[in-house]
Amino acid sequence: MTNSHVQKVLGVPGRKWETCAGNVHEALLGYWMTNVSSKVTDLLNVGINTLVYSGDKDFICNWRGGEKWTNELKWRGSAEYSK
Repeated sequence: MTNSHVQKVLGVPGRKWETCAGNVHEALLGYWMTNVSSKVTDLLNVGINTLVYSGDKDFICNWRGGEKWTNELKWRGSAEYSK
């Protein structure tokens, strides 16, 4: 991600991004099938803007599964968000 505007919006300006950094991938392998929906719900319920991202051209990540669980997530603003 080298678009400076997008980096600024995300609050990570000046970062050098890598695709599938090996050390990050290895560190997260133990969390591969961890259900984080309750943690995302907690963040949303206290007003923390949250981005759950799965690229739709990514053959490794199950972006349809990510789309499904995020759309079904129940939180304080989910009804308004769904509109």
